[in-house]
Amino acid sequence: MINVENNRFPHSAELFRFCKEVLTLRKSTPEKVTDQDVGALLGFDPADCTHWKYGRKNIKSIQNINQLANALEVDPRNLIDISLGKNVLYDALFEYQGYGEFLNSADERNTLMQEANRIIELANIKAVPVLLPELSQVLPDVELKAQEDQKEIVQSRYENGKCLISWQKGERFGTALRFLLAREFALVLLSSETLKSELPQGKNTNFANTLALFLLMPSHLLQIACSQCDPARDTVEQLMDLFWLSRTLVNIRLKDFLIYRN
Repeated sequence: MINVENNRFPHSAELFRFCKEVLTLRKSTPEKVTDQDVGALLGFDPADCTHWKYGRKNIKSIQNINQLANALEVDPRNLIDISLGKNVLYDALFEYQGYGEFLNSADERNTLMQEANRIIELANIKAVPVLLPELSQVLPDVELKAQEDQKEIVQSRYENGKCLISWQKGERFGTALRFLLAREFALVLLSSETLKSELPQGKNTNFANTLALFLLMPSHLLQIACSQCDPARDTVEQLMDLFWLSRTLVNIRLKDFLIYRN
């Protein structure tokens, strides 16, 4: 008989999995992290630990969230986003580990911004969130596709004269996956002879991160969104919802926008 009590609180079960993944990443010894190691973060006995793991116990109090954040040394807002269902496990792990470097010189940034604006104009994007098919339609030799039995979350390869950017079929399309796909698209743009001649070689990872963010949060749409945000509410939270991006990515782009004003 199926236990109908299981997963009554799926976001709490996701929080459990996140805590276990973080403990695994932080562990310096070869021993596996056990469920009880996770339960110990909140002082749970084996029964309570099992209830939490299977979504039969709702972990949502500020006290519990702060206790977990302190023990794991993570941003409590990341844990709150998981507990509210705003972040799936994959997204939350990227928020914890980071997306890589975004640092570029002013001239490099200007080149990347010009390329992003060119693509946005060609795609005739007028509203947010910017959808990846809108971007890919600009380049007829690029195809986005979900793939069965793909090991990597995201991968790119050339097939029948096209660059196929694919992701695991069935994977929930969250903010991290959305950004990674945009980054693969940015890498295709960076392979053009024009950008290769204008940008130094060896920084393509940085360039792809920055270009992907410029494509997903275009300057003119960000300016409009900021002007329309409710001042009584958290601006970053509102931009996260509007642009369908994570807190970290919105903060990176917003800081850049406030410095350069575009």
